[in-house]
Amino acid sequence: MKKIYLILGFLLFSCLFFTDAKAQSSGDWHFDIGPNVAIPIRNLSYYTSLGIGADVAATTNITTEVAVGGRANYSYFIGKTPLLATESHGASVINITADGSYTFPMNIYAGVDLGVGFLSSNGQSDTEFARIFNLGYKWDQSKQHTYIFTVYFDQTTYQKCLGVRAAVRL
Repeated sequence: MKKIYLILGFLLFSCLFFTDAKAQSSGDWHFDIGPNVAIPIRNLSYYTSLGIGADVAATTNITTEVAVGGRANYSYFIGKTPLLATESHGASVINITADGSYTFPMNIYAGVDLGVGFLSSNGQSDTEFARIFNLGYKWDQSKQHTYIFTVYFDQTTYQKCLGVRAAVRL
């Protein structure tokens, strides 16, 4: 567990060291916020049916194609009654990750988020290693508005889910 926190701290602080001084001083950070919807896979699908939540990210560009930063998201998975059970219970998943992405031509991007994930369900909680793979499209409406649409695969140890995310850049 201590190793996960050490890796997470290293990844979050390293994004500040790898960005150029101009981006840090001029405030070239991008803040994205939006909803997400996910379908649980594997163990999480045994007792939940659908996840809804919110996502917040702060990124800065190292080059014109490469961006690094941090991301936090919260998803609540609606409970379903499992086989041979009498009641249902939902699950809350919170991920805090370091974010890295590469933007291809035509505003298509791919990225990976690495960090720590917290699962809380039925009065119990668990801390796990979070890996989230992203593939998306950045739609530049104008200089003031950028909309980001993403398909992601959250592989937080045993609690996996496939989802979509929509965000607006502030």
